[in-house]
Amino acid sequence: MKTVLMVIPNLGTGGAQNVFLDQYRFYSKHFKTIGVVFNWDGALPEDKELGIISLDVTGGGNWFTKSNNFVKRIRKLRAIKKANNVTHSISHLEGADYVNILSGKNEKIFCCIQGTKKFDGEIRGVLGWVRKNLMMPFLYKRCNIVAVSEGIRAEMINNFGLKPKQIVTIFNGVDLEAIARKKNEPSQLPSEPILITHCRLAPQKNLTQLIRIFALLKQIRPIRLVIVGDGELRDELISQSASANLSVYSTWRNDVMNDSYDIYFVGRQSNPYSMLSRATVYAMTSAWEGFPLSLGEALACALPSLATDCFTGPREILAPGFAGPQPIEQPLPTDFGILMPLADTQQHIELWAQTLAQLFDDAAARKQYSTTALHRMFDLDHKEISKKWLELIDDRNE
Repeated sequence: MKTVLMVIPNLGTGGAQNVFLDQYRFYSKHFKTIGVVFNWDGALPEDKELGIISLDVTGGGNWFTKSNNFVKRIRKLRAIKKANNVTHSISHLEGADYVNILSGKNEKIFCCIQGTKKFDGEIRGVLGWVRKNLMMPFLYKRCNIVAVSEGIRAEMINNFGLKPKQIVTIFNGVDLEAIARKKNEPSQLPSEPILITHCRLAPQKNLTQLIRIFALLKQIRPIRLVIVGDGELRDELISQSASANLSVYSTWRNDVMNDSYDIYFVGRQSNPYSMLSRATVYAMTSAWEGFPLSLGEALACALPSLATDCFTGPREILAPGFAGPQPIEQPLPTDFGILMPLADTQQHIELWAQTLAQLFDDAAARKQYSTTALHRMFDLDHKEISKKWLELIDDRNE
C-alpha cells in the first residue's frame, strides 16, 4: 500500500499553502496520506481539524537555535516516515524541501518548486549565495522535482545543474467547481468600479507600486482599490496609502464598510472568490512568481486581468506559447488578459495606470476578457491537474 507524506513549513497565507492543502485532500482520497507542518504558525482554526501533524518546532532565533531546530525537524520527520513506512514524500517550499531530503528513508522524494529561485529578491546576501550555489544544487540533485511552470523547470536545469529527466512540470490548478459554488456567496464590498488584488502583503507582490499605480489612476477616473490578504507589510502599506492622500478602510480597525474610502484593506478571506467575482478588474504586480494561483483564481472568477511579465508564471497563463523577449516593455494584450511590464520605473507605472484606465472605460473589452478568462482556466481545472499528481504515485509509472 502506498503511504504519502506531505510536508510544508506552515499553513499561513500563500499560494503554496493552498496548493498543499488541495493536494493533501486529494491524496487522502486515494492513499494513506500524512500531512506535516513544522508548527502551527499562521494556521486558521479549521486547518488544525484536518488531521495534519505538527512537529512543534519553532522558527527564528540566533544561528545556534536555527541550526538546532533544523536538526530537530529532520529527526522528527524521519521518525514519522519510519513509523508509517512512507513510500512517497512530497515537500512544498525550500525549508521543507531540505528537511524532506535529509530525512529520507528510502522513499521516493518529490520537492515541489513553487517559485523562482534565480529571481527571488529575498534570496540575497551571504546566506543567499550559499543557498543558490551550494545547498540547492547539491540537495535538489538527490530528489525528484515537480516544477509548477516551464520557466521554473528551465531554471532548475540551466542554473542549478539538474537533469531534465528528474523534473516534471505540473501547473498549479484551480477547483473550478468549488469556485463556481463559492463565488455566489454574500460578501461586503464597496460599489464598482473596483480594482482588486489578493495575495500575501509581502515584498514579492510589489504592492507598494500597485498603490502608486492606483494613485495615478484615481487622477484619471473614479475608482476604488480592494486588497485581499494579510502579511508583514500590512502597516507599511496602510501608511503609504494614507501618505498618498488616499482614504483607507482597514478591517483591522473595524472600519465600517461603505463607499467613502479609496483603498480597502479587507484582510485574509476564507472565501476570496465572492469578492473577486464582484470586482471589475484584477491586477497582479508581482516582482517574481512561480505559477501564481491567485491569477488563476481571478480568471476562474471571469475577471478581466492584468499581470506583470515577471520571471516564470504569468506569461504561461496569459500568453501561452508567446516567445518574445522577457520582460516586455509595453503592454501586451493577449486572448486571456493583458501582460504588463514590471512596475519598476515611473514610465512603467504610468503605463499601468493608462492601460487600466482604458480597460475600465472599455466595457466590450472587459466582457470579452471575462469570457476568455474562464475558458483559459478549463485547461487548468483541478480535475485535469490532479490526474498528473496521481501519476506521480501510480505504480505503473515507477
